Amino acid sequence: MDKKEEIKHKVTIEDRKLMVVTGVQKVKSFDTKEIIMDTYKGGLVIKGNNLGIKNLNLTETEVEIEGQIDIVNYPTARSSDSASKSVWERIFK
Repeated sequence: MDKKEEIKHKVTIEDRKLMVVTGVQKVKSFDTKEIIMDTYKGGLVIKGNNLGIKNLNLTETEVEIEGQIDIVNYPTARSSDSASKSVWERIFK
């Protein structure tokens, strides 16, 4: 069994204001409305308002997020056509 299979991924949300995520490899980007990260089980996107990273401990593969949590999404792999459509959707929303 390799290290990736040994690390557990867990998401805990308390009152939609505090979120703890384990099994995090890296935080790719974040701002007050969206946090994008890679976990050992795939990508993870959190959307909301006034989001912030309260604690980041990549040694323990854990991230604490605070703010108004509205959406938790595990994106799936897309073809290049649907990926470019997403870009256009973002520009013209």
